Amino acid sequence: MLSLNVLDDAQISRLYASGMRRDFPASELKSLAAILSMKHRGVYDALGAYGEDGVLEAYALLYRPEGQRIALLDYLAVEPERRGAGVGSALLAQLQRHYATRVDALLIECERPKAAPDEAQARKRIRFYELAGAQMTDVRIWLFDVEYSILVLPCAQALPERDWAAQMLAIYRQMLPGALYEQNVRLIRG
Repeated sequence: MLSLNVLDDAQISRLYASGMRRDFPASELKSLAAILSMKHRGVYDALGAYGEDGVLEAYALLYRPEGQRIALLDYLAVEPERRGAGVGSALLAQLQRHYATRVDALLIECERPKAAPDEAQARKRIRFYELAGAQMTDVRIWLFDVEYSILVLPCAQALPERDWAAQMLAIYRQMLPGALYEQNVRLIRG
């Protein structure tokens, strides 16, 4: 059974220097300063999933926009030696329980397979989230030269109807300074 713990600044800094730099391309990583700044503003959570032996097995970082009952799953990764053992699925289930009283749903960005450099890997990632209970929306976002599909993973018992496109744009508008948002975020229609 995984234990989900909130990470403090020192733990986030160590995770960033080792795991996040290993698990994500530099082009996808926010700066450590940006992550810590959002955390201190109370809109960003960094959570570690620990095994019974107290060793970190996976982690997730999420953006929780002010005044909304949603969260964006910004980063999720499983330690390399634990991949393929159900740890990622267990972490998603833990996240659903952790946020159940505060968040109706987790929003997830996944590269669109036909636009991804590795189409098979993109399909596998989407399937992973769908097996965990995420539902594909009809929302597509062009973000920093990458095309994403948006999935919704319910946390509440009943997921209220939402304009997911508007929710995603509101998240990006809060996360990114004006010019950066205007230059790098596009809703894809049709």
